[in-house]
Amino acid sequence: MKQILLICGLCVAGLLYGQSDRNDSLSTLYPFLNLEANQLHFPGDTTPWKQLFHEMGLLRQGEARQFHVMHLGGSHVQGGSLSRQIRRRIAAMVADSTGGQPGFFFPYPLANTNCPGEIRVSSDHEWLGARSVKRDHPGPFGLAALNARTHQPYGTVDLAYQDALQPASRYHTIRIFGQSLHQQMVLEPIGWDCPETMTVDTLSHFQEWCYDHHQDRLAFRIIPLDPTARDTFILQGVQYLSDRPGLVFHQVGANGASLLTTLRCEGLGDQLYQATTDLVIFGIGVNDAHMPTDEFRADRFKARYDSLMTLFRAANPQVRFLFLTNNDTYYKRRPNKNGPVVREAMFELAAKWDGAIWDQFTVMGGLGSVQQWSKAGLAKKDRLHFTREGYTLAADLFGDALEAALHRFDPSLQIQCP
Repeated sequence: MKQILLICGLCVAGLLYGQSDRNDSLSTLYPFLNLEANQLHFPGDTTPWKQLFHEMGLLRQGEARQFHVMHLGGSHVQGGSLSRQIRRRIAAMVADSTGGQPGFFFPYPLANTNCPGEIRVSSDHEWLGARSVKRDHPGPFGLAALNARTHQPYGTVDLAYQDALQPASRYHTIRIFGQSLHQQMVLEPIGWDCPETMTVDTLSHFQEWCYDHHQDRLAFRIIPLDPTARDTFILQGVQYLSDRPGLVFHQVGANGASLLTTLRCEGLGDQLYQATTDLVIFGIGVNDAHMPTDEFRADRFKARYDSLMTLFRAANPQVRFLFLTNNDTYYKRRPNKNGPVVREAMFELAAKWDGAIWDQFTVMGGLGSVQQWSKAGLAKKDRLHFTREGYTLAADLFGDALEAALHRFDPSLQIQCP
């Protein structure tokens, strides 16, 4: 026992030394960072988090199970850089050498919008995109808060998900979320391998194709049931399912998304039952607070978050919530003073829902700090979005805080030194 405790102590010391050394380097490069604040806060009951970190520890020790994480947000998520590094960091924590496999995601190129590099999509037909952010854009919308639609039959779509550091991700079952408005269009798989089974869920509006061995590509065409009838097929997202243990990462982000526009999505609740998750990382709040200070209402902000979390809890009563406070931003060329108000509201929500919170606003350096990030090449000139380097830094700072909490809640993991 003394020997084990000694090993644990040495590993803890190693972890702390490594983080301290990294922090010294970061402090030299970016003196505006508040690295002393870089930790997770647990203002409510920590019991659910002890269990979650224990489950992550079991994965790290080789238990054959899956750990589902969803990163939900706006343009910070859709851009890909932030989510990509968060996914890789969490995958390393649970010893998933693949960097994590995809779960639910949206094929953004079909909606003619920017896309993470991992999602590779092509089609020989024209598609039109729509977002729930735009009141005049046609729905219906689901979890992704976007859709892509086509009126043209016989169109084909080819899709793959591949992290630059890994082979193409594989699945044994695929769910294609979408619907034909007048039930006159169906999807037909293309390829050498035919699904063993094909089912349709008319409630959550998806088709599920199951294969007898894993696939690394999805290809399908749109077939009209009546060539003389006009119809529209609306695609709302895809979901990979695999029996491989490790991290499953649902990446859900739409440019301009807010709590209001997310709750506006008709199929949100139904699709959450399909893309169930153990941990939700909330990155929604920047667009809600992008307004004059006297127009932002914290009570309305919290009420909308309550509604969203109620939907998640209905799908999985054991889900845990981790809030990322807003990054510091500018509004009309001045520091956005709604940032500290959102930060306080999120702490109150985390206490109410027994959630955790990473205080990104304070770690960045507080009100006005985005100007320093911009001067250092970490934020763009709009003082709202980060550069790729900035997103990677933010993700690594979050990863450091999450990893420290993991080791703090489950000290047994310290036996396995990196």
